[in-house]
Amino acid sequence: MDYRKPLAALVLFAGLGSVAAAAEFAVSANDNKVRLVDGKVEVVKDPAPDTASIIDLAANPPKILTEVAVPNSVVGPPLNVVLTPKQEIAIISANMMIDPADPTKTVPDDKVTVLDLT
Repeated sequence: MDYRKPLAALVLFAGLGSVAAAAEFAVSANDNKVRLVDGKVEVVKDPAPDTASIIDLAANPPKILTEVAVPNSVVGPPLNVVLTPKQEIAIISANMMIDPADPTKTVPDDKVTVLDLT
């Protein structure tokens, strides 16, 4: 299982096609900075970028519709992914990042990404 300074960023992604028109979908924020090994959180050396996956739950088996690179973190609170009631927008927070002074540690972050799902 993966877990994840202060710099605010707002990123707007459009052009995900008709994702919001799909009957059922989920947004998965994938934190690639840390992993859990034997109950201990370890920072990953040279991790892949964090991503968000849009998953079609109506497909059998579920299918990834698209994946975009976005900063995020599974460390909370707050929860790091929220969808608007009409599932047109996803908001993803990144509350941890790799420490620029010590790449073996994480430090607080405050990035927020807004994904336009229409």
